[in-house]
Amino acid sequence: MAGWGAISHPLRRPTWCRCSTRLCAPTLRPDRVPAFAPHLKVFQRDFYDLEDATADGPVRRVIHEMVDFLQDWTEGAPGARLLCHCHMGASRSTAAAFIALCIRRGKGMEAEAFETFLRVVNKPWPNLRMVTLGDDILQRQGAMVAALETYRATYPRRILAYRRLNARRGIYQ
Repeated sequence: MAGWGAISHPLRRPTWCRCSTRLCAPTLRPDRVPAFAPHLKVFQRDFYDLEDATADGPVRRVIHEMVDFLQDWTEGAPGARLLCHCHMGASRSTAAAFIALCIRRGKGMEAEAFETFLRVVNKPWPNLRMVTLGDDILQRQGAMVAALETYRATYPRRILAYRRLNARRGIYQ
């Protein structure tokens, strides 16, 4: 999971069977959006990276659609790879990846899914609103949120490092 601002060519690797992609701010310049080969299954929704329940943030309908897509991905292609990305590479993409791992691992395995997630992703900061909605939609009784909140309590300043990095990259105000 990473920001895609530097990629200007389409991905053409046939090993990527399914993708959850482009969880971006609606104001993203078209030249900054990656292109994907037509054989890939792509989930695309644009919304701002907000952690509250405002109309512009990750709303239940969008997250429900993403969960449906991810459930189809896990059931339809057990060995398929998943690519999650968002414009800044810290919050929306990592939340989507964590939700996908929770779906793949199954109910009751949320803490294990988060540990697996941490082995794959370097210093994530999953979007709390997305994880909260995913937890509710998947009926995990707060287990997904608990795993995330434990991590955030351990690393409370991690999001500030992402903001500094992306400010230097010119993609965060």
